[in-house]
Amino acid sequence: MLTKIKIKNYALISELEVSFAKGFSVITGETGAGKSIILGALGLTLGKRVDTSVLKNLDEKCIIETWFEVKKMGLKSFFRQNDLDYEDETILRREILPSGKSRAFINDSPVSLAVLKQLSEKLIDVHSQHQTLLLNQNSFQLLVVDSNAKNKTILDEYSAVYLDYISISKELQSLREKEMKMKGDLDYFQFQFKELEELNLDNINEIELEKELDLLNNSEEIKASLSNSIELIDSEVGGVYSQIQEIENSLSRIENSSDSFLELKQRITSVLIEIQDIKNEAEILNEGVVYNPERIEIITDSLANLLSLHQKHRTSSVAELVEVRNQLDEKLVTVTGFDLAIEKLESKLQAAQKLLTNLAKKLTDSRLKVIPIIEKNIATMLGELSMEDSELKIELTEREDFSLSGKDSVSFLFRANKGSNLSQISKVASGGELSRLMLCIKNNLALNNALPTLIFDEIDSGVSGDIAAKMGEMMRDISNTSQVISITHLAQIASKGKSHYFVYKQVVNDFTHTNIKLLSENERVEEVAKMLSGSKVTDAAVENAKSLLG
Repeated sequence: MLTKIKIKNYALISELEVSFAKGFSVITGETGAGKSIILGALGLTLGKRVDTSVLKNLDEKCIIETWFEVKKMGLKSFFRQNDLDYEDETILRREILPSGKSRAFINDSPVSLAVLKQLSEKLIDVHSQHQTLLLNQNSFQLLVVDSNAKNKTILDEYSAVYLDYISISKELQSLREKEMKMKGDLDYFQFQFKELEELNLDNINEIELEKELDLLNNSEEIKASLSNSIELIDSEVGGVYSQIQEIENSLSRIENSSDSFLELKQRITSVLIEIQDIKNEAEILNEGVVYNPERIEIITDSLANLLSLHQKHRTSSVAELVEVRNQLDEKLVTVTGFDLAIEKLESKLQAAQKLLTNLAKKLTDSRLKVIPIIEKNIATMLGELSMEDSELKIELTEREDFSLSGKDSVSFLFRANKGSNLSQISKVASGGELSRLMLCIKNNLALNNALPTLIFDEIDSGVSGDIAAKMGEMMRDISNTSQVISITHLAQIASKGKSHYFVYKQVVNDFTHTNIKLLSENERVEEVAKMLSGSKVTDAAVENAKSLLG
């Protein structure tokens, strides 16, 4: 239940605070006094978007706060899910900064507009004049049927399965598309993998191959150099080894004469050993150097293949080519695994579809069962509003595919007069008839959903006299189970309210301000009399007002 609204710096409102009671409250005031301004401010705390044009003073922020009594509404789980502090009296607050930015709060905790709207939709239903367009919307029509059928539990179960079904469908579609693409590339992947696999990359050292090729290409020159070196060392005439050996013999004759001579002799002996070792290794290397044109061709081909693959795959090392090969191998394995993955998803999809079909049938059966009751209920209420010959027909047809609310498509057909054809509501109903029909439907929703608060913004548009009085009585009846606030310009409706609020404008220091006050009994008589006779209140109007107020 809405208990209080506080508005600061909004449109023509400098600062305003008003409290509301249970039951049926009415709000009246002259045209342009600001009734719609108050409703607009309320809308901000219900999650509507805004711009800085609403600021009365552009240098100050706008603040709108609404208090709701939520003790018996079972909302504690919502507060837990959104990590919010629960209070029996919950405050929704919206702040609009001069910069244009806005902030939303629930019990002083900052929240997103989406969360604010989710909560407000559980607290209050606001009917404005343009909302009669909802009568032709499938979603609203289905809401009316489901609220009467008490389908919330099964709808929640169905919705969860439906979202899972959609998720599986999307995953399956994506997998099939990937499979088609991958299978289209399968031959190319296999060709690339074979190219890399045939090179035996795990046993290739590109640097060593390049060194070996260089050795083979220069084998004749290398062999000549090694042979010459061996000859220079080992030649009997003038060879390095024989000459150093003569030096060793010379030093041997004087080695005992001095430690220094001995050291020289030992050093030259070491040189002889090293020279001999060099000669032996050169001979071994010389024997190993063989010109092999076949091996040159093999290595040249291997390096050419490696270069080609480096260019193709944009790599610079054998290790990177190995990684490319492994990735191609994974792709080939993935392609072969698609069939199994698709088969599993298809099985899951079939199971979800079977469950959806069963739940959708339950929804359909439940809706079909309650439709005659709704039609009769609306007909009774319309009869009370002097529309005895009108008829609301609800048709349920099966959709080809599943939707978030089942497989049903609902259509409201209406005729305001006997003998007329049933047709879409907007085509066969006048403004006054639409207002009465919407009131009857809102009454029906309130009775089935136990909406805590309903606000009607001039739902009496297009009606007057006795019909307006009956609409007022219906709103009063709704207020037995829900709080009802009606913004009205008709005395017949205003007189039915338990509490009567008056919106007015006043000029202070050359500035116009909108305000609101709760009328006393005498003030209420005068206001209703003005609504009946205009600004000049007659005695007859006063008596008529007293009569309406009972």
